[in-house]
Amino acid sequence: MLSFAKNAAAEGRHFFYILIREPLGPVERGKKYEDPLIEALGVEGELTGGGSQMGKGDTIEYCGIDVVVNDRAKGLELIRKCLQLCGASANTIIEEYMPGFNEIPL
Repeated sequence: MLSFAKNAAAEGRHFFYILIREPLGPVERGKKYEDPLIEALGVEGELTGGGSQMGKGDTIEYCGIDVVVNDRAKGLELIRKCLQLCGASANTIIEEYMPGFNEIPL
């Protein structure tokens, strides 16, 4: 994740990783969070990736979304509002990696 943050910073942008503690696969994650985030961010940012952490067997432990925003404060506000409206759980964490690692609660 640090390399993603460094690449974004080199472009004058800011990278966040959203850790969502829900067992959602790609389709469910897209419908519940990614599509609304794309709409909420508009020209202020973009989704650059996402995935699901597999658990034992065929289970999913959690999922995550990579986001790059143009302005840290504005982007963070948009992300938090959107996730709250989408029903993200209170234990969702927004991670940032630059200038240092920081876990931002939803």
